[in-house]
Amino acid sequence: MLLGLGIVLGVAGIGFLCWLLFLCAVYAAPLFVAAMVCTTFYDHAIMSGSHTIPAGIAAGIMVLVLGQAILVSSHDPVLRVTVSLLLALPAALAGFGMTLGFSGLGDMGAIPSYIFATFGALCVGGAAWTRLCAIQPV
Repeated sequence: MLLGLGIVLGVAGIGFLCWLLFLCAVYAAPLFVAAMVCTTFYDHAIMSGSHTIPAGIAAGIMVLVLGQAILVSSHDPVLRVTVSLLLALPAALAGFGMTLGFSGLGDMGAIPSYIFATFGALCVGGAAWTRLCAIQPV
């Protein structure tokens, strides 16, 4: 009885985390930029620790607003596809890492784990890219 409950809750938990990843995949690029700005400013002693966090948040917001503004205002398909791919690439990397972590929970070999993780990266990156491409220009 408890084993069945553990299996059901484990599958439900992994399903919830995958749903959350697909939902938040569009925001992976601004979060990545914000984290990189924070760590760069702090590591190179450009700003103190309390000042790097607002700078990182501002950089992430700028990436999000700029990307959304380009997608909303541009009618050029090449520019739209390029911006969508640039914003979806960190989502694909996050999908790769999450799927590789999930495959590490089981007793899977290295090669099947990386094949599975590549498939997960394609799924998450593709979902983020289609959500970004669905933004219609005004």
